[in-house]
Amino acid sequence: MKCDTCRELLTAYLKAELEGPQLAEVEEHLATCAECAQESEGARKVLAQLDAASDEPVLKIASVIIERAVRERASDIHLRVVGDHCKVFYRIDGVMHEVMILPDYVHQPLANRFKILAGLNLSAREVPQDGRFWTEVDEKRLDLRVSVVPTASGESVVIRLFDTSCVRRSLDDVYLVGEQRQQLEKLIHSPMGTVYVTGPSGSGKTTTLYAILNELNQPDRHVMSIESPVEYQIEGITQISVNPQAGVDFQTAMRGAMRQDPDIIMCGEIRDLDTLQLCLQAAIWGHLVLTTLHTLDAVSVIRRLLDVGADRFLIAQTFVGATAQRLLRRVCADCKEEYEPTEAEREWLRSAGVESPGKLRRGRGCDQCGQTGCRGRTAVYEILVADGELTELLHRDAPIDEIEKVAATKLKPMKTSAAEMVLAGEITAAEAMRVLAYLPEY
Repeated sequence: MKCDTCRELLTAYLKAELEGPQLAEVEEHLATCAECAQESEGARKVLAQLDAASDEPVLKIASVIIERAVRERASDIHLRVVGDHCKVFYRIDGVMHEVMILPDYVHQPLANRFKILAGLNLSAREVPQDGRFWTEVDEKRLDLRVSVVPTASGESVVIRLFDTSCVRRSLDDVYLVGEQRQQLEKLIHSPMGTVYVTGPSGSGKTTTLYAILNELNQPDRHVMSIESPVEYQIEGITQISVNPQAGVDFQTAMRGAMRQDPDIIMCGEIRDLDTLQLCLQAAIWGHLVLTTLHTLDAVSVIRRLLDVGADRFLIAQTFVGATAQRLLRRVCADCKEEYEPTEAEREWLRSAGVESPGKLRRGRGCDQCGQTGCRGRTAVYEILVADGELTELLHRDAPIDEIEKVAATKLKPMKTSAAEMVLAGEITAAEAMRVLAYLPEY
């Protein structure tokens, strides 16, 4: 028997589906061919893992973990070995919670179950892997992104849950009100230029960008997006998915998009100078370009662009404005109560330019919020709109510190916006202090 024939029959052989002469031939070949014997042993292990991952208890546990995560509004599921146990954590409203402790022998079959769902390689235990799958819970369609990373104690599995309903969100759904709403409307309805949506990972930039795209998605405009990957499909928008394995990176996609006669281009992320230069070039040519940067605040955008290597002239000619944002936990509406703020909280409010009233509000803790006092999250923003003064400072090569000080006078600081939300009872002072602790001062 030849090796190719033996390998074709391995699965049937390992499942005891061969009989008579065919079975004898395979066994004889495996006894004399070390390479096929080694492949047979590897296939045997994979089949054993598949069987373990398909056991009824493992299927049930995996299903319960996902369903409970959805019902408790978790954004991420974490599965990892801690000591002698397999522990399950949920990230709810941005904070980790330990929700389940299982025997350590459950960990690998459970990890394999999620790998099977995400279409990952079961036998690849020494390299990171990423995949995705879709499911439906309580008539809600969910996109689940699975990341598996090898660690010293076993594979760490993290599953991010995306609710596909967020693709239909508008600017009315992202807590942009009053003057800030008007400022953002001015930025995104500019005929050309660059608009930057900034903030750290997990600050809600993607949700804001999709809300902007929905606002701009009109029949009289050609809107294109370049994403890695395409998070959600939006009818009416031409969406390009970055695929480096196929030779489609951000630069290639940007060059292709500019030849498609777009009015608006959304470039998912600026990761290098080449991508930035293409975005600036597209803006100079008359397109409106929306993109994201990882900066702490809106004022830092210009410094970041210069650090990447952009030309001052191009920044000055194309910079329309920037937004920065954070997500903060809302006070639970079911257990909201008044309390006397601490002196540290009063001092923080004063430093944000707001004088504290006699009492503030917080959640006491109830069954609806899991005894945390918080339920759901809201965004806090700051929005910088470019004007002639900023453009002139860039043109005359003013020091970046001077540019930042001037830019800081042209926006309502995120800290002030958060303080106003504290007074309105939307968030607690402690939450604002926790999330905004590292904002720069100008």
